[in-house]
Formats: sequence, structure tokens, C-alpha cells
Amino acid sequence: MSRITSIDRCHCWNSWQEDPTHDNWKKIEENLNSFFGTVSEQCQSILSLSYSYLPQNLKACFLYVGGFPEGMETNVSKLIRLWIAEQFIKARRANGRMRTCKIHDLLRQLCIIEAHNENVVHAMNANVPMFSEAINDQRRVIVPFDIKEKHFKLLKVLDVYNVRCDFSCVIPKLIHLRYVAANIDEAPSLAKLWNLQTIILCNFASKDLHLPQEIWTMSEIRHLDIRWSIHMPNSLATESYNSIEEQPLFLNNLQTLVLCSSPYLAEILRRTPYLNKLTILDESRHPDCPAILDPLSLLQELETLTIEADLGSDLMILSRDIFPPNLKQLKLSYATLQWEDMVVLANLPNLEVLKAYSAFEGTNWKLNEDVVFQKLKYLRLQYGGLERWEATNDNFSMLEQLLLYGFRKLEEIPQSIGDIMILKLIQIERCSAAAVTSAKKIQQEQESWGNYGLQGVRVSKSPD
Repeated sequence: MSRITSIDRCHCWNSWQEDPTHDNWKKIEENLNSFFGTVSEQCQSILSLSYSYLPQNLKACFLYVGGFPEGMETNVSKLIRLWIAEQFIKARRANGRMRTCKIHDLLRQLCIIEAHNENVVHAMNANVPMFSEAINDQRRVIVPFDIKEKHFKLLKVLDVYNVRCDFSCVIPKLIHLRYVAANIDEAPSLAKLWNLQTIILCNFASKDLHLPQEIWTMSEIRHLDIRWSIHMPNSLATESYNSIEEQPLFLNNLQTLVLCSSPYLAEILRRTPYLNKLTILDESRHPDCPAILDPLSLLQELETLTIEADLGSDLMILSRDIFPPNLKQLKLSYATLQWEDMVVLANLPNLEVLKAYSAFEGTNWKLNEDVVFQKLKYLRLQYGGLERWEATNDNFSMLEQLLLYGFRKLEEIPQSIGDIMILKLIQIERCSAAAVTSAKKIQQEQESWGNYGLQGVRVSKSPD
């Protein structure tokens, strides 16, 4: 801050004390705006030095983040897929642990300035007319809020997932697309979109939609997320339209798949052999739907599996051979399983994360000594009628976090859980007072032995 600026500020303050009129208040406002504007410019200058030393490919990645709203947490996996679609980074399997990220307001301001200069990304809001020449020449547009107009051209990336408009007629015309996230009322034609790598579609119409047959010929697809009554077509029917000389249709590059269960599920999974993440939404609308877990053993590279069954569905039958051996994360919702079925999950040699939402029924859960979750680090159980839980530290020797929600009749948490040396957290919400008491007792005993590895017991919204 310069000496002149300090003197000016003191002069304005003294003037206001002598005559606190509207004009003097206005002078103070103008002076402060000038001061903070100068500080902001100085910060931008300093940050620009760091930016200038980034490699060229990382500059593009950094500037791209400026297209997202200030302070908004962005899914890391989504951001990586956008970078891949823009060819800023090479496509490869990612195993990072971060889930979301956001950018500081000063860094975002730098992003916007430099991105405009480099023509990397154009961020819009509802006040910007879509039909302006500036928009028509853009190759990537990130639209964070509702914008009604839907005419674009030359786009490689179109992310309008939060816009409640039908883009089914627009998507087929954007032949340069590599990434699309949009709402549709009709299944769009994909015949000319050979470069698509990421497809995220949501259907708010009341009818079922089936993607066109050409989806099975799009070999570049890496991420496919279709839900809300959008279905994959029968791959066997697609093959029947092809000539005999053509190879069978497999999506060998597909790594992430989110879809509704259907009569074709087994065949779909057979033709997507290299999936890393899979989410199955069982809407129970197909009376001839196969058991949704049967084909999972074919997916030898699958690491993350989510199964969200329809409330009241009883389609899930667990067996020892149903899950692939490399599975690391499993989330089950409304699965109508018994606590005894946990034995099957304990046999998964690489399982690290288990989340169960209203997935298990019964009042008793007893784990024998030979039932061992070898690598389980994170266990989240939510809602159910569990009353008695018997287990030892040997059953969960690698557990770091235990989260319990909605067990209002649970008599206690097994005290031997406190003997797990690497346990860091017990979190309890809407559980019985007895469960809360037992959790706090575990922590007190650990501290009395001088073991402060258990960093805390968090309790919130417990029943009266």
C-alpha cells in the first residue's frame, strides 16, 4: 500500500467525522473500492507469475476450471472426463482419492481473464444471449444454470445437465461432440457422433426411452450414464443388422457404466468386459428381468459396484461366486438381504469400502470368528431393524471408519470394535441412546489405555 493511498484514506475518514453527509459517505465508498481494486490487481499480478511457469498442457487444464461457478464444488471424475474430451490429458485409468474440488475466487478470476485471452473456455450465465456471435464460435460451453436457448455449433463439450430443456433434437447436430451431459424427452440419434467419449443423459418424460442401435458401434465411449427410464438396446439385434464380415459388437473402452436393469443386462455386461465402475438401477419394471447379479463375475476388472434396487425388490440373491475378485467398493440400496449374507461379502479379498442403505433385514447379526473382512477400511450401515450385533476386532481388523445411521433399536456397538488399533472414527446418527453410550464408552476405554488413535465419536440427531 502506498503512502499516498494511506493519506487519502485518512483524509476521507477525517472528512466524514467532521461532516457525515451522503457526499462524504460516497467518497469513502469510492476510496475503498479503489483500494480493494488495487489489492486485487496486485494479487492477480503475483498469481500470473505462477501461471506463466506452468507447462502448456497444464495451463489449459487450469484455465478450464475457470468456467465453473465461483465456490462450486466440482466432481473430480467429471473434471477429468472433460479434460480428456478436450484432449488436454491422455485417457487412462485414474485411482485418485479426491471426490470434489473447487477454485479460490482470486484464482478463478485469473482463469477467466487468461481463458478469454487464450480462447480456452467460455463461461456463461442466464444474462448472456445464446445467439450472439461470441457464443456461435465457441467450441466448448459450460452452462451451470438454467438457460432456455439451445442453439450451439462447433462444440466438443456440452454440459447442460442442470438445464430442464429437451436437447434430443440438438445433440445429433453437434457432430464434433466428445462430451455431452443433457436432458432428453426422445432418444437422440447418435449416428454421426463418432467422437463421443462421455454420454450422460437424463429423461424427465413419463415414457421409457431406448438408445439407438448405433450406440454399440461407438468404440470411443469411456463413460456412459443413462438413467430415469433410458435403456440400452439389445446388442444381438444390432449385430443382426450388420454384415457377416463385421466383428461382434463390444465396447472395450467403456470404463464407467450407469444404467437401469433390463432383460438385456447380462448381454450388456458380457459386451463391456473392461468396466471399472458399474451402477445398476433396478426399477423392477421388467417381469422377465434376470437376477441382476448373475453376470457380474464376468467383469474381472470391476473395482466399484453400486446396486440400487427398487424399494421392496427381492431380486438379489448372493452367492460366493457372484462378485468379481478385484471389487474394492460396494454400495447396496434396498437389497432385501439378510445379515447372514454378510459372510459372502467378507469373502471378497479386496473389498475396502462397503455402504449399505436399507439393504439388510433382521434383528440379529452375529459374525463367527472365521468371518474376516480382510481389507475393509470403511463400513457405512444405514437404516434397518438391527437390535443385536455380535462381532470382534478380528472380524474387522483393518477398519478405520464405522458409520451407523438410523438404527433406533440397536442395543450396543460391540465393545471389541474398540480393540481395532487403526480405528479412527465412529459416527452415529439417529441411532438409539444405548448405541451412542456404547460408542462413547469405547472411546473412553481407548483413551484410558493411552491409545488416542480413535480420533473421535461423532453423534448427531439421536432419538430422545
